[in-house]
Amino acid sequence: MNDLATTRDSLSSLDGVDHYAAYDDDGGLPILERVFAAIVNHRNWVIGVVAACLLLGLLATFLATPQYTSTARIEILPDAPVATSVEGERDSAPVNEIAFYNTQYSLLQSRSLADRVVRAGNLTADKAFTAAFKLDTPEAGMTSAQRRDLSKRAAEILLEQLQVAPVRTSSLVDVGFATPSPQLSAKLADLWVTQFVQASIDRRFAATSDARKYLEARLTTLRQNLETSERALINYTMGKGIVTISSETDPNGQTKTQTLVGSDIEAVSKALAEARQLRIAAEAELSNTQTGVAQINAPAIGNMRQKRAEAAAELARLRTIFEEDYPAVVSLRAQVDNLDRSIATETARSTQGNREAYNAAVKRERDLEGELDRLTRDYNTQQRESIQMAILQREVDSNRQLYDGLLQRYKEIGASGVGTNNIAVVDHAKVADKPSSPSLFTNLLLALLAGTVIAAALVFLLEKMDSSVRDPQDVVGRFGLPLLGTIPEVLDQNVADAILDKKSAIYEAYFSLMTNLTFLTEHGAPRSIMLTSSRPKEGKSNSSLSLATVLAATGKSVILIDADVRNPSLNRYLDMPNKRGLSHYLSGDEDLNGMIVELPKFGFSVITAGQMPPNAAELLGSDRLPMLISTLLARYDHVLIDSPPLLGLADAPLIARRVEGVVFTIEANATKNRAISTALTRLRMSGAKLFGAIVTNVGARNQVYGYGYGYGYGYSYGDEKKT
Repeated sequence: MNDLATTRDSLSSLDGVDHYAAYDDDGGLPILERVFAAIVNHRNWVIGVVAACLLLGLLATFLATPQYTSTARIEILPDAPVATSVEGERDSAPVNEIAFYNTQYSLLQSRSLADRVVRAGNLTADKAFTAAFKLDTPEAGMTSAQRRDLSKRAAEILLEQLQVAPVRTSSLVDVGFATPSPQLSAKLADLWVTQFVQASIDRRFAATSDARKYLEARLTTLRQNLETSERALINYTMGKGIVTISSETDPNGQTKTQTLVGSDIEAVSKALAEARQLRIAAEAELSNTQTGVAQINAPAIGNMRQKRAEAAAELARLRTIFEEDYPAVVSLRAQVDNLDRSIATETARSTQGNREAYNAAVKRERDLEGELDRLTRDYNTQQRESIQMAILQREVDSNRQLYDGLLQRYKEIGASGVGTNNIAVVDHAKVADKPSSPSLFTNLLLALLAGTVIAAALVFLLEKMDSSVRDPQDVVGRFGLPLLGTIPEVLDQNVADAILDKKSAIYEAYFSLMTNLTFLTEHGAPRSIMLTSSRPKEGKSNSSLSLATVLAATGKSVILIDADVRNPSLNRYLDMPNKRGLSHYLSGDEDLNGMIVELPKFGFSVITAGQMPPNAAELLGSDRLPMLISTLLARYDHVLIDSPPLLGLADAPLIARRVEGVVFTIEANATKNRAISTALTRLRMSGAKLFGAIVTNVGARNQVYGYGYGYGYGYSYGDEKKT
């Protein structure tokens, strides 16, 4: 991982731009770009699937039977509370409009309504209906079971052709039928809404009739219960001697009664209060008489006291003038004495009257108190006995309320009857003047949608099945390797010829690879490098040849060793013999100079694989290989080794331990991820140092990832032909 970080920093420093910034954390393209890349990679499949679906949609449109649609409109209003309903009963259950309309829509599409329409329109005998849907016409010899099956099939056809479409934010509903005949469509739509309205009326009538029968039975029972409870109440009051004076019913329907004893207690209590007031007043009068206040306040006694005062004053005046025997004095003295006797007599008579009045008031008060005590005892006795009476009274009240409410409801049903229907036909169906289906535009749109979905599923399946490397940047996230370079595919010539042209895209690609290698170590490009791959024919030999050519072009002395002794390839690419080579040296041949072939055309030297030995792995694992590499490093600046592929062979891991590092070659759009991961695991287990990976054969399929002729290497020499 340190090598990865070092390489990444080195590659970023080439132009001061972080080449990894445009990718996700896993080193790949964002999801939208990946989707676009998948579509482009499989565009032939996508175009083929979409075109096939459009063709099928076109054929389905021209081969389908024209259908004519006629629509009738009805209005469905929620049930309104009845004005004559029992108070508080109907308003307490408001209509749930959502549930109500869902129920009505279900009734519009019910099987029972379809059967009703078949019977009402006699559709099994309608030639237009039977011809349109290829039904058998009823014959005289048909059994009842066959006729039922025919009617059942006709009802199923109606339900299949039925179209129910509620009008948004309204109480209107459109009911339509689509058939091959415009007249038949209009007939069926009108027949359907008419029977729906009639079915609603029939349900209301049936509900009213059932309700009347039920209420009649309940009224009879409640009437008997009311009579029984009233009879029990009367018998109980007569047996206990409870006399009811009056009764009244409160708003809650409870009856309150007033008995005779209660009325008497109320009257006696009132009379006792009045008698007590009279007794108190008489007692006050008597007290005043005894203290003299009453005599002063009495009118007669007051007049006599005034006359006596006047006479006494006159007598005193005369005594100052005349003697006691003076006749006027004697007369006035006699008058004063008479007035004193009259005052004493009147005072005594007044005191006696007040005492008699007080005694009478006391006697009346005591009599009333005794009567009240007796009535109270009787009332308490009745109160204890009235508990059962109250129970019987409540039972009477309950039975009377139930009976009165049910009787009122029975009268309302009898007065209203079926009532006003809440469903009405707004618009009758009209005969269509042009077919409603098939629609070429709609069918093509659906076919396009289906083709898009199928193509997307196919692309997804192909992408899941294809685990090859299409985006070269995936080697960073998937395998943890730095991306050292991407090599374009060469179609019109072999790599050995193309690499000699310094203006070619292949030379530019390997020169970029060589430049990236110079940043891997402190001394520049690694001196000993092994190039390998997970399987054969991934471009490792071409890459070895091309990299050696580019290194030699920079003035370095380079030697290339073909270490694939089992299947040598460099001799074929370079068109040279393979008589003596690496296998001979590893077997003990010391004539190294005789094995080295100079290639002035390419600027480097090469050691071919030599003859295939029977024990290739033993030779590559011997000490002769590191000895050879050390000897060549003393004579050359760089030693490149074209090793065998990794899978199934032990050759590459043995060589990898002898070199400074390994460059792993991956063929774009071909090698599977599992094979690459397995090969890299074997390399890492051997202790080899991995410099990074190069992706070869990058072509048109990889242009969407920013690689290939159309973007990278074609950019520098886009005007080459013109020049």
